[in-house]
Amino acid sequence: MEKYRYRPLSEKGTIRLLTLDPGKLNDPLRGELSIVSVASAGSYEALSYVWAGSGLSDGSANEIFLRNSDNKEALLVLRGSSITAALRYLRLPDRPRRIWADQCCINQEDLVERSQQVQFMDRIYRDATHVLVWLGLDPENKAESCFKLIRKLDFLLGGLNDSMAAHGQDLSPRTVSSTEGLETYISENHKDLHALTDHAWFRRGWIVQEIGTSTPATMHWGDARIEWDLLATVCNRLKGYHRLRNALGISTSDISFLYRRFIPPDDNTHHANRYNFIYELQRSRHLQFSDDRDRVFAFLGHFSTHLMHPLSCGRISITADYTKSVEQTYIDVAVRIIKENPTAAYILLASVQHPISNLPSAKSSWETVSDLLKDEHRLPSWVPDWRRSDGIILAEPICPHRAHGDSAPSITILEGDIRLPVLQVHGMVIDTIEACSRQLVSEDFYRKKSSDHRTTMVERLWHEVCQKGQFNLDDTYHPTGDTAFFAFMQTLSNGCVQAAGHNSVPYHEVPDRVWLEKAARYIVSTVGTNSGKISPALYKMAEMAEDESDSDEWSRWATSAADSRVFASTKKGHFVLGPAALEPGDVVCVFFGVKVPFCLRPLPGGDNRYQLVGECYVHGLMKGEAMDSLAHTRLVKKVFEVV
Repeated sequence: MEKYRYRPLSEKGTIRLLTLDPGKLNDPLRGELSIVSVASAGSYEALSYVWAGSGLSDGSANEIFLRNSDNKEALLVLRGSSITAALRYLRLPDRPRRIWADQCCINQEDLVERSQQVQFMDRIYRDATHVLVWLGLDPENKAESCFKLIRKLDFLLGGLNDSMAAHGQDLSPRTVSSTEGLETYISENHKDLHALTDHAWFRRGWIVQEIGTSTPATMHWGDARIEWDLLATVCNRLKGYHRLRNALGISTSDISFLYRRFIPPDDNTHHANRYNFIYELQRSRHLQFSDDRDRVFAFLGHFSTHLMHPLSCGRISITADYTKSVEQTYIDVAVRIIKENPTAAYILLASVQHPISNLPSAKSSWETVSDLLKDEHRLPSWVPDWRRSDGIILAEPICPHRAHGDSAPSITILEGDIRLPVLQVHGMVIDTIEACSRQLVSEDFYRKKSSDHRTTMVERLWHEVCQKGQFNLDDTYHPTGDTAFFAFMQTLSNGCVQAAGHNSVPYHEVPDRVWLEKAARYIVSTVGTNSGKISPALYKMAEMAEDESDSDEWSRWATSAADSRVFASTKKGHFVLGPAALEPGDVVCVFFGVKVPFCLRPLPGGDNRYQLVGECYVHGLMKGEAMDSLAHTRLVKKVFEVV
């Protein structure tokens, strides 16, 4: 049969909609495409699915017969069997169904059209009457039991809480757990949760836009279905059981991340971070895209691109262009944001997360470095590679760190003598890295001392990197005069700033003693009560700590901050939580107008050229102390050229 030929979208602001003919499950797919204005498209539903998902196993072809303007049918071959299965299951038996489905409604072979249609994606899903989520077929008959579990959890976590509230009872997660055996129930049924949350759809990149609006959505898994709002609500309530989810590997937080991601949040919560475009790119790094340019393009309709908010990057005037490479797309984003809004440089640079092997060692020769800089498939060290994800950023928009004091950014983009743009930034050198730990992982902060008396990772860091013996409150952290134990634990947890953010408490209103007591309780509970390991004063400090929920323990905030990072010390004794690629010889710097310190690697030749290693927490530098030292001439200004 003749191949279907798309009619060009010659008028601006137009899209196509598919009218899907009624039929039975095994009938061939048939329908018709119409061109409509995106502003007045009428009633339709939008389809969300996984391109590479599995489809029907009956040997049927992945194709749909579409009628032309003369009412003759032509054949459109679909890419993959997932959309074929979705359309067959979701079409109605007795009447047409008007649907927007990307494979049918966008000419996928036309790069210019793809670039133009991307700008309408947010509106297409926002204006739809309903979103149809196709999770795939259910050959193992797991869907019904999984959805039954979600409904049961909704009762336990929601209905039970309402009942308890009516009787004036405690609503803490611990009370719900002890009253109804919730944790036991979740443990016994976690395989069903895994079967659902491990589904490929939840990691597909474009769904952050497709499911992130307020449009009602229904999730279809074979013949079973559940409302998206119900699933997202249950997953959000489970976030409070942090230790349990970590132990069982339940990734319900990924589902909570997707919920209403394209709806402006409450300014008074930590969700206010989402007003920042770069933060949104950072938070979506765990998602999977078949085209890595879409890691940027999928957010071009996000409210952070046009709402003027104190935490935003300013207006983002980037357009989708599939004729540019992935690397050029990422460079364009970085250059445009720094040129248009230099104050946003802090979060752009903080989003740089290099793998250990990505940067040449400080011991490399200039010839080796020069060859790398000429590689057209590499990014400048200061441009984030959105294809990689190594955890959170320390300098999230709402974080209270002020390493820069009241200074303004002094940053310029230079056209250097190499292929890639050079970032010229003003600041000062603080110190040089002397010793580093191995890359830390979340298990390092949840593992207690074992029966064979092996030391925990926190003990090893204290003994080997900090060169300390007993955990105590007497050793001094010489850069500031603080207690060394406090400086050590604050460094590992990024000062516990995420704890204040999640609890919507102004950070400066929380006394240091609160963080010290939390840290002391953690050390006592993990290291144990062996004599000689912990001083009596520290034991007493731990006993003074207030009761805390599972989600508010020191271990949660240390895990969040330190996962995939390294702990280090400098020649002058600073404690540093730095990027995975950090190594001895790297320098710690403070840039003007940038809220956290950074680690740079000097390039051979001594010509003030560096590579950006990444952001860091340095105890004693997070409140503008370096700027005070500059004012008293203890530090000097320096111009860095970062390549």
